[in-house]
This record gives sequence, C-alpha cells and structure tokens, in this order.
Amino acid sequence: MKDKEFFRAMPNVENHSITLGIILKKTNEFIGWCFACQNRDLPNCNTEIAYAISKYHRNKGYTTQATKALIKYLFKETTMDTLSALALKNNASSNRVIQKCGFKFVDNIEVNHCEFNWYKLYKKRECL
Repeated sequence: MKDKEFFRAMPNVENHSITLGIILKKTNEFIGWCFACQNRDLPNCNTEIAYAISKYHRNKGYTTQATKALIKYLFKETTMDTLSALALKNNASSNRVIQKCGFKFVDNIEVNHCEFNWYKLYKKRECL
C-alpha cells in the first residue's frame, strides 16, 4: 500500500492510542506490532511509541521500518509534535531501533521498578 493510501485508511488518533500489526509481506504472517499511546509514567504524559517483534524476525529491519511509518503518520496526520520512546537500559536492539528512528536520549527513568533509557523525537519543519 502506498503512503497516501495508508494515511487515508488510518483513523485520527490524537488523544487516543493506535496499535498496528507488523505483517511479513512474503508470507502474510503476523510477526509483531507497534503502537503509540499516552504514557502517564512519563513527565507531561508524553505520547510514547513502542513495539515488539517475534524473536525469529529480529535484527532484520522490520521493527525500524514499521516504527518509522508510524512516526511519519503521527507527525504528518496529527498535531503531535513530540514523541517519546523507552527502552530497557540493557536492551541494545531496542535502543538501536529508537536511535535509528531519530530519537535522542533524554535521561534515565524508572518505571515500575525497571530502569529505562528515555528518548524524545521532535517534529521537523519538513514534516509540517
């Protein structure tokens, strides 16, 4: 599906959440998901991007590709101008996905007794 078709099919998600499945094109297999929602554990209740993928499909770029598409949608089709992402400090793969999507490290944060790296991404001018 081309970007324009994808964006027309998507609902307006401001002040809500959205979860998208990651489907492997060649087999039509559900291999993971990515989502965006408000996270009350973050300062100012920021909108957080999160994801998960089957262990059999990690390190192939699928998570980064899906997350970038969701970010593009949120910045292009909503008034959101800031997104957050959390990754466990010891989860190198998840931290890499976040960094490849353009997020910048903000601070370490504790959520539910776990230590996370907290990242933020701001809408760029060309996304307006």
